[in-house]
Amino acid sequence: MIPEKIKPFLPFMAKYKREMAVGMAALLITDITALVIPWLLKEFIDLLPDDPSRSHLLKYAGLLFLTSAVLAIGRYGWRKYMFGPSRKVEFDILNKLFAHFLILDKYYFHRQKIGDLISRATNDLRSVRDFVGLGLLILVDSTVVIIGCVCLMVWINPGLTLAVMIPLPLVSILFFNFVKEISKRHRAVQEHLAKMTARVQENIAGIRVLHAFVQEENEKNKFDVLNQEYIRKNLRITKLFGIFTPSLIFTLGVAAVLSIWLGAKAVIAEEMTLGAFVAFNGYLMMLSWPMMGIGYVINLTQKGQSAMGRIQEIFSSYPDIKDGPAGEGVADTFQVEGKVEFGNFSFSYPEAETPALKHIALTIAKGQTVAIVGKIGSGKSTLAQMLPRLYEGSREGEILIDGKPIQNIPLLNLRKGIGYVDQEPFLFSMSIRANIAFGNEGATSEEFERVVEDAGLEDDLGRFPDGLETIVGERGVSLSGGQKQRIALARALLKRPGILVLDDAFSSLDAETEEFILKKICARMKQVTTIIITHRLSIARQADQVIVLNQGEIVERGTHSELFRKKGIYSTMIKSQSLAQQMEITLQ
Repeated sequence: MIPEKIKPFLPFMAKYKREMAVGMAALLITDITALVIPWLLKEFIDLLPDDPSRSHLLKYAGLLFLTSAVLAIGRYGWRKYMFGPSRKVEFDILNKLFAHFLILDKYYFHRQKIGDLISRATNDLRSVRDFVGLGLLILVDSTVVIIGCVCLMVWINPGLTLAVMIPLPLVSILFFNFVKEISKRHRAVQEHLAKMTARVQENIAGIRVLHAFVQEENEKNKFDVLNQEYIRKNLRITKLFGIFTPSLIFTLGVAAVLSIWLGAKAVIAEEMTLGAFVAFNGYLMMLSWPMMGIGYVINLTQKGQSAMGRIQEIFSSYPDIKDGPAGEGVADTFQVEGKVEFGNFSFSYPEAETPALKHIALTIAKGQTVAIVGKIGSGKSTLAQMLPRLYEGSREGEILIDGKPIQNIPLLNLRKGIGYVDQEPFLFSMSIRANIAFGNEGATSEEFERVVEDAGLEDDLGRFPDGLETIVGERGVSLSGGQKQRIALARALLKRPGILVLDDAFSSLDAETEEFILKKICARMKQVTTIIITHRLSIARQADQVIVLNQGEIVERGTHSELFRKKGIYSTMIKSQSLAQQMEITLQ
């Protein structure tokens, strides 16, 4: 029966069972050959009193040479076919882990520390590899050698074998008492290492904030505390092995003393030959490595199982957002055209006490431009994120795109048809061209030039050292906020979406650039439904429809002129912004 803790490894190891079988065979050949050497020495030493001929000496020399050659080939075989598959298992788990990360939704990553996930994909995976390769190797090697040596020792002298085995039960007692505690302590070490990785990741990501607030020494001290705790947790494991390993060696030492004392007496009494005595002690010495290897195997096994448990926690997490059953008329070939309908829609984030959106009833015709405005926290971004299904929580009512419920539209098709530009765009550490082409690598050069022009990037390209081939650095660190937003906008436009969502996407641009880009987009994309979330109400003038949100509810709707004349919330916001702009001009 397979132990529960070993089962998670089996699907990954099964793929390489042939290679591992070859490695096991090579290991068995190596171990059996190693057991032959003391026996050859026994035969040779027992032959010496009979004045052996030169041919006899050459025979034993040749046999020793042959066994050495077999040992060399066997060692090469198990190193290649035991360690090789362990690297491949690591490769497969890492690929599966990365693929699984990509299907998990936004909410999952909000609950996790990125540094902890990185630690599981690196440090924990390394422990898994060591268990599959080195741990399995030592386990099989120790088992074969212990059984082989003990059987041959019994064959040579059963009474002496029984005598030298008397101290060995102490090892079993230590073994069973230590295993559970070692497992707990290893898990504590790995979890603490994940905390350290998370701290390093956060500090590097926020290095500019650290410098700006002169917090370098403070963070160094915090990390020093974490590091000291990491040392303490490791020392707790070391203390256990500080008892376990010396106890093994002491037990073997006692067994060796008994062997020499009782064995020498047996040789003197002619109860066993000198060759048998040498072979017996040779086998006893061969037991020293497997017995010490038991401690090492315990260490690797507990680390590997704890690490695999932490990796399995990721595999056991599933996205809340997934494809539902295909609705009538919704096929894998579905393409977003652009009509959007919210039917008395309400939404609450998981664990939130109050709804983020309440009874939203809204229809946006294909090709319309809609501006969504309101105070901070009124639910504007939440409303926009409902369309590509970036969040999934408690909901009532429905959202239809082109007459189809979004839960019934395949996620791949839904998100391909929506261009989404966040107020804090993320750029990858690659060239500007690669960042823009991220959503549509098959775009033509004409399409590329058009979106660069529409996003207002043409003038900036001349200032970049390598133009579109300029590497932007991690998260676009070498670019200004406005440049990052325009690259993200170009990336969304290149998708040729049916619906374009701009979530405060012009917040880092000046009013003139913003107006220029918006006019370009409206002129070029007349058939594209454009939803603009903004705090700058000047943008709303160009919208076909303005929606005003307050505490998750639509409180006003209409055109800019209609709402301005209404003298409600929208009119008050317009007047407040105009007054603020006039004050800025006066102060200048």
